[in-house]
Amino acid sequence: MTSLMAMRRKNRQRKNKPMAANPPRASVVVRPDATGSSFIGGVGFQVVVFLIAFLIVCSRRPDAVLNAQFWAEDGMMWYAGAYNLGLRSVLMQQGSYLHVSTRLVALFSLLFPLSAAPLVTNLCAITVKILPVNVFLSSRFSQIGLRTRLLASFVYLALPNSHEVHANFTAIQWHLALLACVLMLAEPAAAWGWRFFTGVVLVMISLDAAIVFLLVPLAAALWWKRREPGDATNFALLLPGAAIQAFTVLLTWQSRQVAPNGASFGRLVTILGRQIFLPSLLGLNTVSTTLRGETATLTETIAAAMGLAVLSYTLFRGPLRLKLLILFTFSVLALCLARPLAGTLEREQWDWLCVPGCGNRYYFLPMLAFLASLLWMASQSASPHVMRYFAVVLLLLLPIGIYRDWRYPAYKDYHFREYAEQFEHAPAGTKMIIPINPDWSMELTKR
Repeated sequence: MTSLMAMRRKNRQRKNKPMAANPPRASVVVRPDATGSSFIGGVGFQVVVFLIAFLIVCSRRPDAVLNAQFWAEDGMMWYAGAYNLGLRSVLMQQGSYLHVSTRLVALFSLLFPLSAAPLVTNLCAITVKILPVNVFLSSRFSQIGLRTRLLASFVYLALPNSHEVHANFTAIQWHLALLACVLMLAEPAAAWGWRFFTGVVLVMISLDAAIVFLLVPLAAALWWKRREPGDATNFALLLPGAAIQAFTVLLTWQSRQVAPNGASFGRLVTILGRQIFLPSLLGLNTVSTTLRGETATLTETIAAAMGLAVLSYTLFRGPLRLKLLILFTFSVLALCLARPLAGTLEREQWDWLCVPGCGNRYYFLPMLAFLASLLWMASQSASPHVMRYFAVVLLLLLPIGIYRDWRYPAYKDYHFREYAEQFEHAPAGTKMIIPINPDWSMELTKR
């Protein structure tokens, strides 16, 4: 009886005990885009970003849209090959490797009148140029502060000394390589849209440039360090294209134009100081009016030393993704310098590469890695004060380069639309040679 009364007393005490106002909840960690609810995350924000970036790109050379014309290989190789040969052109090598993505853009432009083809291809090139910004500003890089990412994105779009890779679809391979690199360096995502988009980009770049030979070890390093299934998939997606490109190179190596390199330590210092580190901060227009000649000046030597010091410090102290970006971009530079085609063949190519602005497509990726290193050093409160102040001082020079190189000269007007109209009304079988920039021409046979 006593035990029964004790049990009733305990039950009444439980009922009268006040409940906690906010009971503890199990913590849930959600990885970026793990829900797959959004392809990029914040679609409205990404659309605004794309439109602003598009205006920035167009403001640097408005004629790319307002008076679009073919540039060099744009018309002479890619469009002429697509028009004259059709689908057979897709697997044709140029320079000892395939350019499938570039040739597919040319084939796509055939859906439009010839007069509109340069505009279509330029818009494709601008789109590929902007996509790395959209990826970098997505939740895939949420570990980096939004302000830092916005600043870095603007620097990328306003990059000095980059006229050769601006708004022409011959340069698609460089921006496609950057896009592939950014996608692989991003945080792994579970959303199917991201996986599909990444797969398409990796396959496209693997069949469009020899850069795939350097993307493969990048993917392997990420897989080894992070042990993520997505990294393994990226590595596997790059392998078939790399094998096809290697086979193509072995079969067609002799067809590539060969010129004496003229490599030397002095010229290397000139290339690093005059073409990469100084113009990325001060702009090509500043450097070209102050630094000339083949021999490295004291200014260029100091610039090369400081630039290498920045990269070395970042490789020693920086985060893994930034280290891999530096290694990838300067491996690309080394590959380009091994057998460059920067000018006429009767002159040593490294001599050409000492001319300000010559071959600046080769310097595009290394300049980005250098500026990314400076931004990282300046934004790290844990970094030694000396290194932070050093990076800030160098970055304060960047507005000079952006201002001096903001507007690129318009292409020479060859009145492409008039030639296109004549060609449209020409009888089948007519062969027409159409002049294009820079003093090149393309030959079309009317179908």
